[in-house]
Amino acid sequence: MLSHIVSLVRTYERDYGRRPNLVYMNETHYSYLREELPGVRDHNDVVTILGVDIALTDEAVRPQVATVRFAATNILVS
Repeated sequence: MLSHIVSLVRTYERDYGRRPNLVYMNETHYSYLREELPGVRDHNDVVTILGVDIALTDEAVRPQVATVRFAATNILVS
């Protein structure tokens, strides 16, 4: 999952000329991502590693990245 999200970020940046700041994913995606980062316990550390914030939604069939405006705080708080 981590490599997939990194790939999405790189593709978005190449296609749109700017880095996305958000990845939409569902709880299952997030669980898989957390399994790939066993030493990381805090959500903020996950966000730092990805370089984008995370929005959890049941409607996300697959992870998607976007550039959105929102407050400086993280959308998801563990």
